[in-house]
Amino acid sequence: MSVIQVSARVDKNLKEEAQKVLAKQGLDIPTVIKMLITKTAYEQQVPLMLTSSPSVSYPEGWFSADRVENRNKIAGMTSQVEAKTLDFSKKKDIEEFFDEDFSEYEDLFNGTK
Repeated sequence: MSVIQVSARVDKNLKEEAQKVLAKQGLDIPTVIKMLITKTAYEQQVPLMLTSSPSVSYPEGWFSADRVENRNKIAGMTSQVEAKTLDFSKKKDIEEFFDEDFSEYEDLFNGTK
């Protein structure tokens, strides 16, 4: 397997904010980029919702005290979960990440395609 380095330029504050969010999930920016590229390659589509319609405001009560407290509780729970390193060159790790059967890609996994 040939490996290359991919880089992108982003606003420093934006990167720092993204790192905070990802850290709560036990992730870092390089891992998320690898996840995006891997999922895009396997599914042949960008796994993001892209739209040209204007933003829609949040529903009423979205930032209520109860919802904020619940989101904080969830964030606290996820920060207690140990991060797991997956190697996407291994079929077992790919299956675990996507939690699906990829038998239609068996030739790719075996290196026959």
